[in-house]
Amino acid sequence: MSTPSRSPEEGSTAGTVGRGPGWRWGALYGPAVYGVSAAAVALPASERHLPSDSAVLIWILTAYAVGVGVGALAGGRLADLWGSRPVLATAAALLTVGALVCLIASTLAVVVAGRVLLAAGSGAAMAAALTATAGLPAARRPTALAAFGACLAGFSATAPLAGAAAAHWSWRVALVLPVLSVVAVPACWPMTYRLPRRTPVDWPGAALVTACAAGLLLIAHTAAGQPGVATIMITAATAALAVGVAVRARRRRDGFLPRGVLSASWFRYAAATGACVYGGLFGLLYAIPHLLTRQGHSTMDIGLLLLPGAVVGALLTRATVRAARRVRQGRVLAVVSLLLTAALCYAATDQRPWALATASTAAFTAAAVAQTLLSGYATTRAGAARGGAIGLLTLVTFLGGACGAAVCAAQWHTAGPAVALTVAAVLPAVGTITALRLPHDSRLLTRTGAVHAAPIRRA
Repeated sequence: MSTPSRSPEEGSTAGTVGRGPGWRWGALYGPAVYGVSAAAVALPASERHLPSDSAVLIWILTAYAVGVGVGALAGGRLADLWGSRPVLATAAALLTVGALVCLIASTLAVVVAGRVLLAAGSGAAMAAALTATAGLPAARRPTALAAFGACLAGFSATAPLAGAAAAHWSWRVALVLPVLSVVAVPACWPMTYRLPRRTPVDWPGAALVTACAAGLLLIAHTAAGQPGVATIMITAATAALAVGVAVRARRRRDGFLPRGVLSASWFRYAAATGACVYGGLFGLLYAIPHLLTRQGHSTMDIGLLLLPGAVVGALLTRATVRAARRVRQGRVLAVVSLLLTAALCYAATDQRPWALATASTAAFTAAAVAQTLLSGYATTRAGAARGGAIGLLTLVTFLGGACGAAVCAAQWHTAGPAVALTVAAVLPAVGTITALRLPHDSRLLTRTGAVHAAPIRRA
């Protein structure tokens, strides 16, 4: 009979975990950023090859965002029930298949389908990386989280140029860059584990959550454009699905959603903050390439113009995450949300290249800081269900990003770039308020705090 023991993340400081776990897990997570930032740079180029206008092409970004969220939630929950090794193997398979579909696609519908598969793989890889990093022993967690945040910001820094370089070769290549996560799988594989008994998965609950997320995205697309009867019908159906999700989460202890997390006040504030920050980020990432393309800049020019600001953002992220050891996490998140709000308002009034590069610096910094701090925060609050909690948080965060991009795209074509960016600035402004309401948790980045998780059985 197996006896309780610590999880691999918490137990093997010198053996299984090895050196630099934060960097290795960050390398697995990082390419997922390319699915948004790099693809956004290549969006104008794809418009010239696909028989669709830019208002419809926004699905390339928003479908990916929702796919990442659903994949992260499923991956996090499966990591709780089965272990991280099956999740990592599934992620690698989905990334490979999704990339192949995108590379051979000839229509927008097939491209979006491939991007959804790619996103599901990225989300599962993200869940494995986030839960493993945030679940490290208390003595190693601060250094690992800082390295993870720096690695994430580093990928964000290279994303515009990577997307530009890939699009210079082919716009299809720019859309499949998240598949690079597969390269980090061998380095992360020894740090994964498989639970001896596989707990049954609530697949009907998973289908309900996926349908609800898709409905929210459809609402954002239809309501931001020309709301009508279709918007009302989709809203009603999505509301019914949301009620079903809530009831199932409350009644089933072994449901797809971790019990108690969805109704917790700390989760609502954390999810709202992450969704608002990513909503502003996605809105800006949609706007900048189109603005610079209008001004006569090539795809490579866009990547080069955004590179310095993104590098600065990478450096600021590491310093900001370390500062969260001495300052309340909510205050740090409120500051970066307010910074992003100011950046969007500034970009709305001044659309010169250097001003847009400055705004991107604030966006990359805010997103990386929010992802790192909120993941660690969810770990200390959720306990044994940390995988499902982080996955659910990621789903809401990226869904907020998708809605931000959809709203910005709709306003772009009806009211113009200035109004679109101003409307997008409302989201991180709301995030500033929700971040200040976030309950403080002193265990997040301390060297003595412990993650209160139930022991995991190992074979």
